[in-house]
Formats: sequence, structure tokens, C-alpha cells
Amino acid sequence: MILALNHKSHFTKEEILKYVEDYKKFDSKGHTMIVCPSSCYLPYFEDIVLGCQDVSSYPFGSYTGSISAEAMYSLGVKYSIIHHSEREKCFKESLSESKKKLEQAIKAGLIPILCVGDTKEEHDQGKTLESIKEQLSFFLEGQSYDSLLIAYEPIYAIGTGDVPENKEIEEVLSMIKEHYPYPVLYGGSVNEENVLLLKQIKGLDGFLLGGISLDLKALQTLCDRL
Repeated sequence: MILALNHKSHFTKEEILKYVEDYKKFDSKGHTMIVCPSSCYLPYFEDIVLGCQDVSSYPFGSYTGSISAEAMYSLGVKYSIIHHSEREKCFKESLSESKKKLEQAIKAGLIPILCVGDTKEEHDQGKTLESIKEQLSFFLEGQSYDSLLIAYEPIYAIGTGDVPENKEIEEVLSMIKEHYPYPVLYGGSVNEENVLLLKQIKGLDGFLLGGISLDLKALQTLCDRL
């Protein structure tokens, strides 16, 4: 399975150096691991498949504070998370902005991990599939990419422990795979306990992991159970 580890905005320099040392002893059990640390910590990782949590919607140029996809690629980064719900929630990032980032990542040679998700309101109103279809259509309609990952992350499930039932996730994954030829991950409150149930989801290619990615002992247990 593919396991993408999203550290989000965690760790001090001392903590990440300890994480790097401990990660060298981590047993992935044959799973494809993608580590996505804070951008400033990317150079501390060697001989590890790396992803960045964000890229600029602009190329090289006079864009103070932005990090271009080209710069990420030059650091040895292979993947980039695109359109994570926290970018929309915390930074008011629009779909159009996210699409520009997707295009910049592809142009630079990065493999996007494109996140899509439904709100609690959409879920409760039975509009999950409609919402996911609209988002994917906006990003991917008329496009064909050699490499891309799609991550389904119910917005209400991120960091809350409120995980949809397997059959609900299966419906979303089935719909995605019916229209797009890309691996699909699930993300949203995945831990070493519920992974025993979640790994039974049909059509699942892996997980986008948040909180548990910070704790290598818990993460090892999760890998052992997959």
C-alpha cells in the first residue's frame, strides 16, 4: 500500500532530527512510504521518498514567501499534496488557486496527491458523490496525467475520529475509479486501531496519514497490521 505521511506544521528542528534518526530504523513492511515534512525540513531527509505539503501557484519569480514547484523538485521531492482541506479552511485557498498549483506541480515533474473531500453537511444530505465528482471534474476534466494520486479525505473526519463507514468510502472510491485511472488513498482519522477495519475497503490503494505520522511507534503498529 501507499502511505503518505503528512506532518503538517509540526516539529522543531531538534524534534525532526530525532524523527529522521528513528525513521532510519523504521520497517515499512514493503509499503510505499512518502514523507511530507514541513518544507524547511526537507533537506534533513536523505534516501527517503519525499513529498511537499504545498507548492506555489506561480513559477520561479518575484513571489516573496512562495516556494515554487521547480525548487521543490530540485530538492529531490517527488510528490506534492494539492488542495488539502486545511489550505481552504485556514488560508481561504480557492479551487482555482489549487488548480494552478496542480498545474505547476505537473509542469515541474512532481506527482500530485490531489485531495478531495465532502463536508459534514454534504455527507448528511447525501451529496458526497456529487461533491467529489464536481471537484474532480474541475481539476481533471479533459486532462490525462502519467502519474497522479487521488486522496479522498472527508473534511469532517480529519482529526476528529468521525470516520465514515467502509461502504460509504467504497462508494466514493468506486465512483472515482470508474472515471479516473489513478490510485486512490483514504485519509481522515486513520490510526493503528481502525486500520484493521479500513484496510478491508475495496479498491483502496493506501492512506494519507496525519496525526499518526508523527508517532513512529504507532505508525509501526499500523504498518504491521496492514
